[in-house]
Amino acid sequence: MQGVRSATFRSCVIRQIKAFRAIPGNWTYGHLLKTGTVKRNIIIVIIVIGVTGIVAWAGYGWYVRKNTPPEPVVYKDIAELEEDIKRLESLRSAGALSWQELYRLGVAYIQRGRPAEAVGVLEESKRRHSGFLKTYESLGMAYFRIDQPGKAVETWEAALKVDPKAAFLNEMIERGRKKMDYSSRIAALEKEVKLDKAVVWTKRFELAALYLSIRRPTEARATLEEILRVKKDVPEVYDALAEAYALQGDFIKALEAEKKALKIKPKNEAFKKRVSEMESLAKGMRTAESSKR
Repeated sequence: MQGVRSATFRSCVIRQIKAFRAIPGNWTYGHLLKTGTVKRNIIIVIIVIGVTGIVAWAGYGWYVRKNTPPEPVVYKDIAELEEDIKRLESLRSAGALSWQELYRLGVAYIQRGRPAEAVGVLEESKRRHSGFLKTYESLGMAYFRIDQPGKAVETWEAALKVDPKAAFLNEMIERGRKKMDYSSRIAALEKEVKLDKAVVWTKRFELAALYLSIRRPTEARATLEEILRVKKDVPEVYDALAEAYALQGDFIKALEAEKKALKIKPKNEAFKKRVSEMESLAKGMRTAESSKR
């Protein structure tokens, strides 16, 4: 658009020069003023320059708005987070979200525990503006949380191409690759357990530990409870079960499981410490439940 305006301005000036050269030599400056030719030409030039400047300034403003990074947002509570999500979802339905607002919605989804929805929104934000590092960082985290470590690693590696100085991403990539290894091992153990119900309990325990390492407490808990049907004297099983309950937010049952681990191994300092921590969390949970009544 700016190039078109510049071309128009040049052609206008050229026309005026040609017109001036065609003026008879015996004409005076007064003749020109009387005819209004100079006045008219000066006005035209001023208008063209003004319009060109306005167009250039508007283009610069559009560029700044398009490339300005989104401001970080801190929500004071869940209610405010939910309200912002609804507002942004409404704007998205109307097709009125900028890439910055799409990024903000994606991050809000992650904070609210909705990573699957965050993936689609952040992918759209990345397509519309591929130069913002934090979009890649958040998108990779969303993939990581929906148990797609391969996509997470791929996204974080792409982020390093955007900003090779973002060294912190190397640690995240390493975590993603480790989770990929865990996922492969989990798949092999699941197959082994399915084919042989009499598989030794240590294989099931390894499977449960891997579930816990990638934040899958439901599967871990079910596997550990299967072990306890045949093996009730291993404190580490109860300790792992306590972790599974804690990840699910049930600190009362987590405390019960941890106490069983300590009962079998009363001198274990790690168990003692975790029992103390679980007692504080369980107490807080009971207080919260009683206040609701």
